[in-house]
Amino acid sequence: MTWTRSDIRNARRQPLRSILKKLGYLLEMREDGNSLVLNMPGKIIIKDNYWVNHEDSTAGNAIDFFVKLCGKSFSETMALLDD
Repeated sequence: MTWTRSDIRNARRQPLRSILKKLGYLLEMREDGNSLVLNMPGKIIIKDNYWVNHEDSTAGNAIDFFVKLCGKSFSETMALLDD
């Protein structure tokens, strides 16, 4: 499938917290309003559509989360975020 720039932009902006909850990830709400992902290696903090791993200083958007941290292909990730 071919993805438009608009499709990619919208996927990047998807709210990670709700998607991760839907997929069964365990999240712990923090006092600052962000969430810590409990069932993944590293100290990954979620804020809206953005994540950061405080152990190795990697960070990114919703697409990056699934590609870099979960090993999904770009096409798999886009299909996941398009649901």
